[in-house]
Amino acid sequence: MKLEHQYNIRFKNDLTTCGVSEKDLVIAACSGGMDSMCLINAMLKVGVRFEVAHVNFKLRGEDSKADAASVKAWCEENNIICHVKHLPADEEAKRKGDGVQEAARRLRYDWFDELMNERGGGCIAVAHHLQDQTETLLINLLRGVSPSSLGCMASRNGNIVRPFLSWSQKEIKNWVKLDKVPFREDSSNKSPKYLRNRIRNEVLPLLESIRPGAISHLAEWTNRLRSQAAAVDIAMSDAARDIVKYYDGSSHNRPNEICRINLQLLQESAWGNRILDNLLADRQWPIGSRNQASLIKRSSIGAEVVYKDDSLVREREYLILRKIEEAIDLNKSDSECTLHTENGTIGDLSWTCEIETLDHDPPQSPETIWIDFYTLEHPLMWRKWKNGDKINPTGMEGSVNVSDLLTQWKVPHLSRPNARVLQDARGNILWVFVAGEEDVWSRISRKATLTKGAKRLVLEVKI
Repeated sequence: MKLEHQYNIRFKNDLTTCGVSEKDLVIAACSGGMDSMCLINAMLKVGVRFEVAHVNFKLRGEDSKADAASVKAWCEENNIICHVKHLPADEEAKRKGDGVQEAARRLRYDWFDELMNERGGGCIAVAHHLQDQTETLLINLLRGVSPSSLGCMASRNGNIVRPFLSWSQKEIKNWVKLDKVPFREDSSNKSPKYLRNRIRNEVLPLLESIRPGAISHLAEWTNRLRSQAAAVDIAMSDAARDIVKYYDGSSHNRPNEICRINLQLLQESAWGNRILDNLLADRQWPIGSRNQASLIKRSSIGAEVVYKDDSLVREREYLILRKIEEAIDLNKSDSECTLHTENGTIGDLSWTCEIETLDHDPPQSPETIWIDFYTLEHPLMWRKWKNGDKINPTGMEGSVNVSDLLTQWKVPHLSRPNARVLQDARGNILWVFVAGEEDVWSRISRKATLTKGAKRLVLEVKI
């Protein structure tokens, strides 16, 4: 009786540690096995308000039926409300393309949440214990998960509470024996086809034989790792605020841009690689694509990695993550247009013709060009630039490739496709114009002459 009293006091304290108050209605998950039957028995002993939830996946035929009947019988004997749900784990696994165990876990936790909300519950209690924690740690290590996942299970995670997490399986067995709690053995727990079973039945006994207490010592590491992971998450979050700038799509200049990443800060930060990797992982990039993206930091300007509708592009000072489909939509208005009339507007370009004594220099605005109307070879064409385009720029001798001009101006890679040229009927480039996100660049050709008293053609691009 003394040991049972100690167990009762300890369990009460563990419930408090999990944040369970006396007023809370607890939904207790119970499979009918020893651990979960001990859990509901413990709740009954200490006077917790609780209801039992049992899932029958019908994976073990008559044994599954017997499990449900055993849980219901205990609940009826002790006047506890019992909820039983039949869920198709096989069908869910086929639909999602994953294992039956994972599908079953997803289905039952979804139902537990629904039941808790329906019944006005405060939390969902599960019977994970110290050995489960050690098994999870070893599984995560074998799977190569991120360090932040090595903290494994917490005593409370959202609505899920685990009051037995510090209890050994031996202690749970003792309590079940003391109170003569009925339970059923799940034969599938012995099957070697499941990784967790092999760790439980083969690896852990071996570790205990090598070093007694190994199970509890490994489980203690999860608490340390969880604390360290929390500290790392805070440090990474602080660093990410400086490194990554997000856009909501409302900006006219960046409607397709998700975020931009400051390359210098990214490379200087101890968390830089993980910040980039987590950002892409949150957007469902697979590990292979994320590894490619990590190399783009040292690639040449214009280097790009694409996954589905996302594109990560290297600029001079930034990595830019954008949505490809929206970027393509922006170019639908970029077809060629011909200027036949003396006045008009096409898209962002407007033009007028004026005759006026020119007694001052043309304005220096990069969005505007003045040209002598009579010296032009009509019609004029306003089009996207292409490789091979050349201009005879004012203030320079000879000709220059438009591509070289864009390089000299340090036009961002993503803005270069938007550069346009004004071309006369002979193919001469009279004007090069490009609007970036924050700057505008333009250059006029020597062929675009303007004399006093000339009929002046004024072209202006609205930005």
